[in-house]
Amino acid sequence: MLDDGDLINFSDLVKTRVEDADGRHVGHVQDMALGLDLSSPFIDALGIHMLWTDRVGGITLVRRVEDLVALVGWTHVASVDEDLVTVRGRHPDFPLLSAEGKLLVRRDILNKQMVDLTGNRVQRVDDVLLVVDGERLKIAGLDVSKSLLLASSTLRHYLADVRRKYASVYDPEVIPWDAVRSIEEGAVVINQHVRR
Repeated sequence: MLDDGDLINFSDLVKTRVEDADGRHVGHVQDMALGLDLSSPFIDALGIHMLWTDRVGGITLVRRVEDLVALVGWTHVASVDEDLVTVRGRHPDFPLLSAEGKLLVRRDILNKQMVDLTGNRVQRVDDVLLVVDGERLKIAGLDVSKSLLLASSTLRHYLADVRRKYASVYDPEVIPWDAVRSIEEGAVVINQHVRR
């Protein structure tokens, strides 16, 4: 079980088994969602890749489908750890949310290019660091490739500048979430210029 303050990488939760309140295996973690306000990076929904189902929420489907990812609000998540996520309620009666107006960690952040304020490339987002905050998960930072960090003195200096500016307490390869200025089509904009 994850405790308050524990850190976990988003990639460690992808494919984690999801069960309903009765212990029934309903699918696995596919994504996580947060609102568009980057100053409040709390995860507010869980994207569950459902197993074969003919119902989702209160909707009966035309035929059984397997390749369906549904967003369940975080208030319906009972517990999260690296091996199992449990949701409150019974499948298929979970209340579902729309992905409209949400940022999805896997779709919109992971593997996207990070750029500085003038569009200079920094590095791709290798992973997203999450922290347990009470009963919720919150984005703590963006992980960059350790191998590229070792190979590039420019990247090392850039990360050191960002970490100093935002008083980061995380590993050297993590850009703190506070340094993220915006999420744009295919890019994560970091609020710091790259020194060339």
